[in-house]
Amino acid sequence: MCKNHQINLLNKYQNFAVGVRMKINELGVLPSSEFYAHTPNEFSRKHLFTLHFAGRYDCNVDYIIERTFHDYYLLLKVTHGQLRLELGQQIFTINANELLLFDCRIPHKYYATKPISFEFIHFKGNASKEFYDMIIQLYGPVISVLNDMEVIKAIENILSMLEHNKISDFKASYEIHKILSLLIEGNHTVSSASDLKDVIIFIDENSEKPLNINDLAKIASLSVYHFSRKFKKFTGLSPHEYVILKRLTHAKSLLKNTNFSINKISDIIGFSSPSHFIASFKKHTNMTPKEFKNFRF
Repeated sequence: MCKNHQINLLNKYQNFAVGVRMKINELGVLPSSEFYAHTPNEFSRKHLFTLHFAGRYDCNVDYIIERTFHDYYLLLKVTHGQLRLELGQQIFTINANELLLFDCRIPHKYYATKPISFEFIHFKGNASKEFYDMIIQLYGPVISVLNDMEVIKAIENILSMLEHNKISDFKASYEIHKILSLLIEGNHTVSSASDLKDVIIFIDENSEKPLNINDLAKIASLSVYHFSRKFKKFTGLSPHEYVILKRLTHAKSLLKNTNFSINKISDIIGFSSPSHFIASFKKHTNMTPKEFKNFRF
């Protein structure tokens, strides 16, 4: 491959140095504020998480934004002061060390209730909707990031790239993906829910046994209703789904590391019948147990 062709490919896919710092002429935004615009290339728009606007704002109580539609997701971290969001028919308050995530295609209004400083990014693309839907289902649009230094650092990395005009679509996509993943799996996982900790340990150690949701709820000292809701919120799975995935993980190990028959493995891991085991295994892996055993990874 000739050098010129390599350069053309790099320019096509990496799209460096297209972010630009812009002047801000918005009500309530103070002169110390920073605003950046970025234009992702075609490849990035099709395949990556894409960054479009970002900044650091210092605002007084005159700051207000009201839109009926804006084709991006907004991720905003309040560092000082307080922001209020009206989203559809709901009202949310965002304080210092809290993060706001919402879909700007929904009619919305947000404004400062006191002098405020915040950092923000507007993004979309790739699996943005799927990540957004999961985060909203788990936590709603307001999330505490007081102790989540990795999320804070990833936001800073994006702003630093823009500030120094060293933005790369690939790096921006990586940081956005990292933020969204950390919000789902970071300090908001089951490890922070002490009343579920013992249940998770119990399931992990007894997944091959018949497990009754009433008994699991008793371990957590919760009603079945509240236990099921809380378990789903912190793991993304129902208790039944969690048990099934544990059993299938055990099955994969037995299939690769022993010569046990399918019937025996089904019995060891706790399925009621080999046919149920085979159907469940294929549903989650797109392979039968026999195909998995013979597959060369």
